[in-house]
Parts: sequence; structure tokens; C-alpha cells
Amino acid sequence: MKRPIYVFLLVLFLLACTASAQNVQGSKCGDALRHYSTAYEYMKQGNYEKARELLTKAIEDSTTYVDAYIALRKVYINLGDINKAIEICMSGLSCVLEKIEENVKDVEEELIEANRKLTLALADLYAKIGEPEKADEFFEEIIKDDPKDANSWDLYAYYHYKQGRIDEAIEYYDKAYQLDPENKGIAFRLGDAYFAAGRYKDAVGLFTKVKETFPEDIDIMKKTAESYYNLHEYKKAIEEYKAIVELAPKHVSSRIQIGNAYRELKQYEKAKEYYHEALEIESNNLSVYYQLINLELGRKNLNSVKKYLDEAFKIYANDPILFALYGEYYYRLGIEKMSNKEWNPSIERYEKAIEIWQATIKKAYDPEWKEYARKGIERAEKMIEEVKKVRW
Repeated sequence: MKRPIYVFLLVLFLLACTASAQNVQGSKCGDALRHYSTAYEYMKQGNYEKARELLTKAIEDSTTYVDAYIALRKVYINLGDINKAIEICMSGLSCVLEKIEENVKDVEEELIEANRKLTLALADLYAKIGEPEKADEFFEEIIKDDPKDANSWDLYAYYHYKQGRIDEAIEYYDKAYQLDPENKGIAFRLGDAYFAAGRYKDAVGLFTKVKETFPEDIDIMKKTAESYYNLHEYKKAIEEYKAIVELAPKHVSSRIQIGNAYRELKQYEKAKEYYHEALEIESNNLSVYYQLINLELGRKNLNSVKKYLDEAFKIYANDPILFALYGEYYYRLGIEKMSNKEWNPSIERYEKAIEIWQATIKKAYDPEWKEYARKGIERAEKMIEEVKKVRW
């Protein structure tokens, strides 16, 4: 069977790189760093031609300078030359592989990471031009060389994960994990893929295993806590989040999640305690106010709802989510007045809710909150009709 043309290109680049690398220092020298830094400034200014010139010089000075290859790839993308971007990635990958082969018994971690970055960059380019099958073929060629190399399967899985192809990512991470079950990085990434697929029980099993080696890694602890939360095992989630807070006392998001878990357990005062602790650390954290407002709406404590709304509006006067919740506040006031047979005040509150929700639709960017406001208007209009029927 005829092998894909880009495989031949890779071989050609490898030969070219081998010849040139004999006279070029592989490590990042001062000139290469200087060229790269200046090129980066030109890129920010949109001067891609000048950036291209300097990045080419940086690569000539240091043939394994992966950041220069990645930046030059971006330059060619912005110049509209995807094929040249692919060529640059293949050239860089070839030079890195050549260096790895030279030092096969003592490969530097930096070279392994460079190989990873360039492989992903190349695969991403194939995806950009609508040819993800070429990226798959590219990885398959790598894996074919050594199907028992866990790192290759790990890289292939990561590519699929970044492309949003979660089921395939799980399949390939699992292959990597079976080949190297003691590799905690692979175990964590497989767990993360399970998490993305909503397979929280599988995820928490792997996160727990990784925690045995890294018991104080906050990212792992957070993922474990989130998995328990999504499994509705709120007490276990609270334990994990509290452990994070012990390690990082100012970790606001964990305090919010502890509050949310207590709220699910209907321990509302405990929930408020942790929300207020979060506000003591970040007094302008709007997420905390959302939680407090929703908590008090659920408890029908409308005076407290108004208090938190007023505080939040002082910080973010035009926040569309606050407007949506403000509309909900007036809607609930309408229900309260209606239950007391205060018909006209009830209609006034419903009309105020409609007015606020109409403003929400204009302010909101998120379609979810626009839809929330539209449905709120429908609810309020129905209640107005209901009031008009019963008051006579």
C-alpha cells in the first residue's frame, strides 16, 4: 500500500535536519531567544512578515527551539499559508526526533515535551484544514512503529480530547493506561476524560488512585470533589473541598462548592456560612451572590433576597444575571401579594417582573439567560391573567 506523502516528507525533513544539525547548537542560544522575543512583539503588532523573518533566524540558531516553530506556525496561519505551517511543524518535529535518537539512552524531558507539542500542533493543522483523517493517519504511523509505547497512545488520546472526541480519547487513554498502569499522569487524564463523558464513578476511582501518590495536589483533589458532587455524594464532596481549604485557605471556589453541597443536603445555614466566608475573601465575587440569592429564593426569604440583590447591584449595576434574578424577586412578590388577595399590588409586581425581564433580554449575551427571561415573562403574564380571573 502506498504510504501517505506526508510520511515521506517527514523522512526528507529528518535527513535535511540531520545534515544541518551537525553545525548548529541544539540548545536555545542567546541569539535564538533574542530573535524569538523580538518576533513575538512583531506578532502582537500584526507584523507577520517581520516576525516570520526573525523566527526563521531563531530556528536556524536552535533547531529544537519548539516555541519558535509553534510561533512560526501561527505566523503562517495568519498569513493564510496552512501548507507552509504544516511544513514548519514537520521540519521541527523531524529535528526533535533526530535529537531524541541521538540521546536515546538519556533523553531530556524538554525534548519529549517538544515532540509532544509539535505532534499536536501538526495534527491540529490537519484538523483545521478539514482533514482530521490525516491527523489520525499521522498518529497511527507513530503508533505502528511501537504499539506498546504508552506515551504515543497518551498523545493520541490527548489529541482526540482536545478535538472534543471524548469517547475515542477514553479508548486511547485506556490503552495507554493498560500499558503503563503506574503512570499517574495517564491515570489522571483518563479520569478527566471519564469526567468529561459524565462517567463520574469511573473518574473518581482513577482520581483516588492518583491521590495516593499526590495527596496534596489541589487539581486532583478538586476533580475528585467535583466527581463526588456530580454523583450526589455530597458529604464526600464536602470532605474533599474542606481538605482543599485546609491547604489553600483562600480557595474561594471550594468554599462556594462546600456551600452548594450543604444546600443540596438542606443544611441552609451551613451553606450560608461558607458563602459568607467566600465573600470575606472576595467581597466582589458575583458567583457567591448568585448562590445566596438562589438559596434565599428557594427558602422564600424575599427580604434577604432583596438585601443580597442590593449589595450585588452596587458592585455590578448592569449584570444581566442579576437582572434575571431581580425579575424573579418581583415575580415571587407577586405570588406573595396574590396569596394575600392583594390583587392590584400583585399585578403591579408581575408587571415589574416583566419589565425587568425585558431589560434582561436586551442586556444578556448568554442565550440561556435570554430564554430564562422569556419564560419568566410568560409565567408573569399567565399569573396576571389568573389574578384578573379570581379577583372578580
